[in-house]
Amino acid sequence: MNQIESGPRQQGRSDDTGKKPAKPRMKKSFVLALLLAIAAVLWIASGMIEGDGAPEQETVAERNAHEPEAIKVRVQDFTAVDHPRMLVVTGRTNAIKDAEIKAETAGQVIARPARKGSVVEKGTVLLELAMDDRLARLKQAEARVGVARISYEASKDLQRKQFESQIKLAQSNADLAEAEAELAAAKLDIERTKIRAPIDGFIDELLPGPGDRVEVGEQVAVVVDLDPMRVIAYVTEREVEYLKVDDLATIRLPSGREIGGTVHYISRVANDVTRAFRVDVWVDNPENNIPAGMTAEVRFDGGTRMAHKIPTSSLTLDDQGRLGVRTVTGGDTVKFEPVRLLDDTPEGAWVTGLPDSVTLITVGQEFVVDGQKVTPVRQGDKPATPEPGEKAGPIEPAPATEPMTPKSAVNPETGGAN
Repeated sequence: MNQIESGPRQQGRSDDTGKKPAKPRMKKSFVLALLLAIAAVLWIASGMIEGDGAPEQETVAERNAHEPEAIKVRVQDFTAVDHPRMLVVTGRTNAIKDAEIKAETAGQVIARPARKGSVVEKGTVLLELAMDDRLARLKQAEARVGVARISYEASKDLQRKQFESQIKLAQSNADLAEAEAELAAAKLDIERTKIRAPIDGFIDELLPGPGDRVEVGEQVAVVVDLDPMRVIAYVTEREVEYLKVDDLATIRLPSGREIGGTVHYISRVANDVTRAFRVDVWVDNPENNIPAGMTAEVRFDGGTRMAHKIPTSSLTLDDQGRLGVRTVTGGDTVKFEPVRLLDDTPEGAWVTGLPDSVTLITVGQEFVVDGQKVTPVRQGDKPATPEPGEKAGPIEPAPATEPMTPKSAVNPETGGAN
């Protein structure tokens, strides 16, 4: 009986502690987590939606409207003047004439009278080859010429007496011509055993030495003519129109030495890749002390052009990264003017691209933007001391302990200084 009664009790305990009664609590936790996740997603999405609206930006017109007083800037008037159009490019020295000397007959080198690196005149013997059997072949050719000449003279006498035909006379003449050709070839071959410089110049290469054997067509030396020297440079399509043949040029070598030259050639066909035009400048080099292949700075005189000489500190960049200056137009409105830099000298920068007469902001250009109203103060004017509550401009430098960017110089479009 005890065993029979224990069955229901065990069944009841299983109902109190088993998995079935825990299911409602698990379902409640799952729903709570799901609700929290949905709430988080909605909160993030609401922030993204609100963030899509770009903050309103203050325009220059609005800034001018609410500014109590225009910012002060230092200005100066500039007028364009004639400025030399100096074109400066990089070139390289190049020999006008060079000769790759090749052997015209085969043989063994028995002498090398010249020395690599020396300056020689045209006709100087560089190498000498062994004669071998050339003298014997020369005597043989001379003998054949003698026999052929006698035969020809005899044929002429017989033909004149009509004892020999015209054909026989022509054959004798042909034999004589062939023998004379062989003799000339033998003499030329002997002459070619002495390899000579074909031009005046500098021996850049002298390859074989005594004991070496050279073959016909083998390169044995290179002679370079360094006087005059050619400097090859390339100019842009905008600059080539200002140059012409016989213009003077100045060549500056890496050592700092400057020499004068003359424009000898200007290409009329641009390079397909760079769109640049080749210009050759010839310079005298009697001492052969300007080597070929050296980098050189070439300065061309391209006439004059109208340009402004302004303080280098006035140059600035706009939002697109263009080089330019800020000017004052209409008496109080800032305008950015892009410029092209011609020369940068210790006295100032020469630029083009500005009107002939211009009012340039020389101090405070970094604190203003296009269209902003300013109070221009010209060079020499006594700077006004701001009264209490008056807006101070960027002319007077801020104390070292305070930031240099005034409140009015903050660009509302970027949130930073102009």
